[in-house]
Order: sequence, then C-alpha cells, then structure tokens
Amino acid sequence: MKKMKYYEETNTLLHEFSDENQQYFEKLWDSFNLAGFLYNEDYLREQIYLIMLDFSEAERDGMSAEDYLGKNPKKIMKEILKEAPRNSIKEFLLTPILVLAVLRYYQLLGDFSKDPLLTVNLLTFLGQLLLFLVGFGIVATILRWSLVQDSPKMKIGTYIVVGSIVLLVILGYVGIGSFVQEGALYLLAPWDSLSVFTISLVISIWNWKEPIFRPFVSMIAAHLVVGFLLRYYQWMGISNVFLTKVIPLAVLFIGIFLLFRGFKKIKWSEI
Repeated sequence: MKKMKYYEETNTLLHEFSDENQQYFEKLWDSFNLAGFLYNEDYLREQIYLIMLDFSEAERDGMSAEDYLGKNPKKIMKEILKEAPRNSIKEFLLTPILVLAVLRYYQLLGDFSKDPLLTVNLLTFLGQLLLFLVGFGIVATILRWSLVQDSPKMKIGTYIVVGSIVLLVILGYVGIGSFVQEGALYLLAPWDSLSVFTISLVISIWNWKEPIFRPFVSMIAAHLVVGFLLRYYQWMGISNVFLTKVIPLAVLFIGIFLLFRGFKKIKWSEI
C-alpha cells in the first residue's frame, strides 16, 4: 500500500469516528507533520493507519480514543519514532537541493527576461548550496529534538530558533547572490536561449502533470516570450520604447493574470 493509499484510507477511517475521537486523532496526525521530513513517511503513515484501524473496532464497543490509547497523543508518537527508520542521507540532501534548484531556476528565468546577456555564476550557486545544506542540517537536528518535547514553552522557543535560522539562510542566499561576483560566466546566443528553453520545457511538462503546479506554466511561458523578444530586438537593432518596454510588460501581466486564474480553477478538495 503506497503513501497516498494510506492517506486516503486514514481519512476514510477518521470520518467514521465520533467528533471527540476525530479531534484526538487529528492531534496525533498533527504531531507527525514535521516528522515526515526527518523519518520515513511511508512507515509513519502506515503506523497511524494501523492504530486507527485497531481503534475502529474498540470504538464499536463504546471506548473512546483516550481510554484506548491514553490522554496524550504525543506519547504514542514518541513510541513510534523510536522504531521509525530515519530518512537516508540521499533523501535528507534532496530537499535543500531541490529548493535551491527551484529558486535558482526562477532567478535564471527572471534574468533571461530582463537582459539579452545571460550571466550564470557557478561560485554563487556553490556558496548558496553549502548555505542551504548547513542551514537545513541545523534545522532538521533542532526539529528532531523538538518532536519529543512536551513543554509548550520549548515548542515556542523551537519555532523562534528555527524561524531565525531560516531568516539567516534567506539573508545569506540574497547576500551571496548580490555581492559575490567572481566565477561569472556569460552565455551567448544562441546557447542562452537554447539552454533556458530546454530546462523550461522539462519543468513545464512536469508542472503540467501536477494540478497544483500547472498555473506556473503561464509565467514560465511569459518570461520565455519576453526573453526571446529582447534578444530579437537586440539582433535587429530595435530600440522603440513601445516594443522594448510596453509589450514585454504586457506579456508579463498576461502571464500573472493566467497564473491567478489557474489557481482559481484548481479543485483543492481533490488534491
């Protein structure tokens, strides 16, 4: 049974319980929200499903969730986490790398649509990658420790510390991108257009398959069109303000309009 199957079966079971028991298991479910980033999510979902399945029989005999499992859902989570396999190093590294890759792609796309000369800085990318890995490692360590803490003050303190670290990582990301100029490479035509178009095509195909990401395709297309227009104007020696400023802005506004329209069409209940 796959992760999504467990999720669907768990939701089905949850709605069969009384309101009081639903609230109990929702608290238990919330306790595992952060744990999915640190431990094997399939294992966690399976354990929650099996617990709810066992309790469904007890509820028919008139027992409440508190009577069956105890008043503190956190204790159940602690016991499960003792046996839960942690995510592999590969899975651990994948999250910060994926986040950075997405940020760098949209930054590249923005640069492509702003200037006919595309600049790529490999040194900046490596610095930001190192910053993301260190920051994510520190946050993951703090969250793993906080999962087994019961004190509300400890929880608030954890959120403050994690929020501060995330803010420092964001500031560091912006700072490295703004002040590190060494290692810059210039992609000349037609390689800049070919590279950005190929990457964008792959990402757009992937986005189109996922309803929640599909609206972003319009923004990707808008930036590509603007980037191609700027390079065409430069090649033809066109400097007309209407063509070089007004039309690109209009294309970007259309992309933004289609983005928000796409989000309105999403059926969130089916995701």
